[in-house]
Formats: sequence, structure tokens, C-alpha cells
Amino acid sequence: MRPLLAALLLLAAPAAVRASEAAPGGQGELLDQVVAVITPGGGRGMRTLVTRSDLELEARVLLVSRGAAAAVREALPEDTLAAVLDWLVSEHLLLAEAEQLEVAAVDPEAVARELAALAARLEGGALEDFLLRHEVTEADLARIFRRRVVVDGYVGSRLRLGMSISEAEVRRAFEARRAEFDGSSYEWVRPRLRAQLEREKREMLVAALVADLRSRAEVRVLVHLGGDRRAAPESGKRPWYLPADAPQETAD
Repeated sequence: MRPLLAALLLLAAPAAVRASEAAPGGQGELLDQVVAVITPGGGRGMRTLVTRSDLELEARVLLVSRGAAAAVREALPEDTLAAVLDWLVSEHLLLAEAEQLEVAAVDPEAVARELAALAARLEGGALEDFLLRHEVTEADLARIFRRRVVVDGYVGSRLRLGMSISEAEVRRAFEARRAEFDGSSYEWVRPRLRAQLEREKREMLVAALVADLRSRAEVRVLVHLGGDRRAAPESGKRPWYLPADAPQETAD
């Protein structure tokens, strides 16, 4: 292990280590635990330590933001935490990239709107109860939402650069997938097929961007979490990496 990393992990290591040394008989209470260390490639950004309490807070904020108000108090399944950790790693790498490119400026009102939306989703508007229960402040939540706003904006700008779908591409896809459309006319299929192609291209571009950042980063997951870390949290909701105004898939 690198000396600097070893020193950082010692300073921010699971608090049980230091607590057990101080307690009689070496028995101590587990206060927190480092679950991952994220180091962007190319010297971009600072090394980030993600503790279990960080991860659980991120997961609860994400789930409540997407309508699961019960996540405020319920125990979170390990597979949910694994999915959120994978999402969080990607988000930190995208944030570091945006900051390196100096495109991480954020309108404070955008962060305030995210905070207001979270408060509105909590049962009875119990934002204060949420803060007390998880021992955090509005400033902690603001940091989470600032990162999210930056990443949404950065990824949105990258998508706009490569999202054009030509009429020729739509026509070729129609011919290649004609059997899927049960004899429907090109005119009827065209807008739906274009939306599908844009969705596929969006997913491909984002996957390539994240894969490139991960290939140059050092990500150390120190605690095994059950489930597939590549799974997307809250399937069916707006993906974390898409801007708020991105078109959504709708059932016909």
C-alpha cells in the first residue's frame, strides 16, 4: 500500500480501530467505516474517502428525491448500497473532470431548488427530523446537491455535442428493425424510433465517458457489499446522469 494512502486510511479508518484501543479489553463501538477510496486519474481532483455513513446518506437522499420517502427511516439493503456506491464513484469522477475543465460553476438557486424539492418529498415536510436522525446539516445536503447539479450540467453538455440523429440513421434503423413494428408505417414509427435511437446513443455516450474516467482512476472498494454494483438505482426513474430536462421514455 502506498505510504500516503496508508496514512489517509489510518486517519479516516473505521473508527472502531481507535475506539477498541481506547476501550478496556480492546472492545469498542463501530462508529464508521471507510468503504471506498476514489482517486481521479491524471491528478484531477482530491482523493475522496467514502464512509458507510456517507454512503447511507447519499442513498437516502437519492431514494427520497425519487419518491421513496420511507427510505428516511428504513434499513437499506446491501444491494441498494452497492448500486449507489457504483453510482457515487462515477459521479465523483465526473465532478473531478468538470472541475478540471473549469465547468463546475453552479447557480446557488439550483441547489436551493433541489433542497426545497427534497423537503417537499419528506413526509409532513420533516426536513429537520431527517437532519437530526442522520446527524447532518443543510450544508451537507447542499454539497450533495451541488455535486449532482454540476454533474447533470457537465454530462448534459457532453451529450448535446454528440446527440444528433440524422434522418438517414432513423431510416436505416427502421429497415433493420422492420419486423419489430408489425407492419406499421415509417411515418408512425419515425418519432418513436428516433426517441429510441437517441436514448440508446445517450446511454452509449455516457457509458463510454464513465468507462474512460474509471480506466484512468484508482478506485478501491474496501468493504464487500452484496448485489451488482453496476445496477442502476431506482430503475425506471430518471437516470442520475441525465439533465432534468432530458426526454423520458414513455409507454405507448
